[in-house]
Amino acid sequence: MRKKVIKAISFLFKDERVVVECRSDGKFRVPVTSTREGRIKTNYRNLTAREIVDHGIIKNCDPTLYLEDGDRLRVFVDGDNSYLPAQADGIIEKHDAEYAPKRKKIPPTLNLDHSKSKTSGRLYDHNQPGFFGESWIDDWDYDDGD
Repeated sequence: MRKKVIKAISFLFKDERVVVECRSDGKFRVPVTSTREGRIKTNYRNLTAREIVDHGIIKNCDPTLYLEDGDRLRVFVDGDNSYLPAQADGIIEKHDAEYAPKRKKIPPTLNLDHSKSKTSGRLYDHNQPGFFGESWIDDWDYDDGD
């Protein structure tokens, strides 16, 4: 099991603090509102910690990180969202890196050494017959008599 860095993220929305818990995949389920054909529709999306901090509405709502060790950290000092302090940025980066999809490693038995392959690498083999199947006609040296 992966170690959670951020346990939850909260933000102040309509004079009420909303707390969003971290899911098992390291993302946070947040309602996102969109307008389509004059209708307002609310969908839930799973966002990373970086996406929540950069979200247009949430970054203006004083986001706070609830860390696994019990500490709380305001993302933007004094509510100024134009500057992201290095400490908050580092914690967010560490959390997202912990849950980033891992690349599969190639086992050492599958590492192919191309110098030991049996193919010559040439596109044309001179021992093969010409275009029309005659072995006495060489395609490379064909001269039309000019």
